[in-house]
Amino acid sequence: MIFKTVQIQKCVGYILPENIFVIKNGKKVKLSKGTKINQQIKNILVSNGFKKISGFLLSENDFDENQASDLIARSICKNKLNNLNYQNLNTGRSNIYSTKSGLFIYNANNLIKLNNNSKIAISAIRPFSKVERNQELITAKVIPYGIDKKLLQRNSLRLKDTFRVVPFKKKSITLIQTFDNKINEKLIVKSRNVTQKRLELCGIKKIEEIIIPHKENILCNKIKICINRNVDIILIIGPHAITHIKDVIPNAISKSGAKIIRFGIPVEPGNLLLLSKFKSFNKDIYIIGMPSCAKSPKENGLDWVLWRILCNINFKNYNLNELSVGGLIR
Repeated sequence: MIFKTVQIQKCVGYILPENIFVIKNGKKVKLSKGTKINQQIKNILVSNGFKKISGFLLSENDFDENQASDLIARSICKNKLNNLNYQNLNTGRSNIYSTKSGLFIYNANNLIKLNNNSKIAISAIRPFSKVERNQELITAKVIPYGIDKKLLQRNSLRLKDTFRVVPFKKKSITLIQTFDNKINEKLIVKSRNVTQKRLELCGIKKIEEIIIPHKENILCNKIKICINRNVDIILIIGPHAITHIKDVIPNAISKSGAKIIRFGIPVEPGNLLLLSKFKSFNKDIYIIGMPSCAKSPKENGLDWVLWRILCNINFKNYNLNELSVGGLIR
């Protein structure tokens, strides 16, 4: 691509670097920046008294900005299983949106590498965000008016399967609520309704509820019953937050045969979450000791953990550490 000032008679094929206002049929009209000059536009410029004009001229090895942004977007959306589609805005920009509700997943380091030049700018919302159908997730902007085809084709290969939306899976969920001495009906109902609503937003329409005293042996037995019934997720919330690894809820979980993965996650609100897992013969059953903030509908650490489990994304300790990036939710 070259930038040059040429005589108006030689301007066909050049791209305008800025908006130009001209008179056409007695009316003031705008020739927008990025417009490729054809014979008709040349005639308008001549009739407006232009003698010379500056512009960009693409070489045969260049794509113009709109072709380039379209190719980038098509590369991102090529695999239909990634549940993405796009709209080309004809301004060197394409917007990519979700075709399904679910969890938006990508490797941030891959995105950083894709932006390792000054010609292509690809930006996305935070990874592992819960997204709705038709929500805008990514924008791809080509900075110059033209870009070398080889550079673009090299990047387009990297773009395939970089981004995806994973739909939430239908899972069976049991909510166990425990109480001290006397049931606080108001709090029990609130916790149930908030949990139900939280899961409805992920496509889970119905959950089972168990209400029992806050006693280790009773809770352990109920956990074993749920495991024997092969439920997918067991959520446990007590009358107060879990305060240490030998508290009633973690002890009951350990005695049930499940393995505690971690107590405490780097997300606020939601620090005091307990994550554990029972390896059944055909799947992993996750058991979560819920933090007290789960009684509120506001987004918290429980949501971040639940979304991943509902999308069948496995947890390792490092993945839990990664939650700390952006983990102060406000």
